Amino acid sequence: MSSNKVYISIGRHEHYGYGDTAILRADMLTAFQTGKMLKEWLPPCETIYFSPLERAAETARFQALGMGCSHLLESQFLSEDTPKFEVQKFFNRLLELTPDSVRYYHFVTHLPVAEKLGLPFLGAGDVWLLTADSWQNMLSENYTLQMVRAPQVDIDIWQQIAQNPDSLEQLSADEIYDMLKKQKTPSADNQE
Repeated sequence: MSSNKVYISIGRHEHYGYGDTAILRADMLTAFQTGKMLKEWLPPCETIYFSPLERAAETARFQALGMGCSHLLESQFLSEDTPKFEVQKFFNRLLELTPDSVRYYHFVTHLPVAEKLGLPFLGAGDVWLLTADSWQNMLSENYTLQMVRAPQVDIDIWQQIAQNPDSLEQLSADEIYDMLKKQKTPSADNQE
């Protein structure tokens, strides 16, 4: 991506989990892979904003791990029942206050919020990428829009975390997170 552009990615939470997890265990790996993919394409993410609903918070946590982003902020304005005016006001205010030195924000939310921002349908785990020449252009909706589909999980991660889906189901969300945290990324290998 161009070094003088600014970016916003707006992602929908992963698929609902069953009983003891907010999102499916396999989707925890997908969220991590999404974060890694965004990290490869985009400048460092300044902040990940996420809905307080657990499925969005958990998706954000795993995407942040893949991105290497440690600054996560919960926002009630990203909840699916937030009125359209409040959602738009939240985004506009953030963009108005963003300094030129910041180049990228990521959001994890719900389909109704994406629709309130005027974006087309967003599948579970998918991301809309908005690219503009400046934050002012982003604010005036002078941006390009690109769909980023949730990636397939890297087979190496499957093999290192769990040999099959059944063994993955035996792990807690925190155990999966800790195992992924130990994964080496290509950028980490280059820094050694």
